[in-house]
Amino acid sequence: MSLQDFERCTPLEFSRIVEQWQKREEERMKLSWEQTRFLAVTNLSPYSKKALKPTDIMQFPWDKKTEVRKGTSSYERMTELEKRLNKKS
Repeated sequence: MSLQDFERCTPLEFSRIVEQWQKREEERMKLSWEQTRFLAVTNLSPYSKKALKPTDIMQFPWDKKTEVRKGTSSYERMTELEKRLNKKS
């Protein structure tokens, strides 16, 4: 970013730029760790009696998938929440 661009940025614009930069750096870091894990699996595979998966070698926080409730709409969840709140009062 040039000095002129920086000087023209509003605080909100600058914070968004920083957020995107941090996201990009995090993705680069993840890619580097994924490459390292892949190399470890390929190096250890000949010495293993079973087929190795990358998650057998190392597990990262981003490997864990978040649980998503399928089949329920926002309306259904809101009515369910409303019922629970009415029971408490």
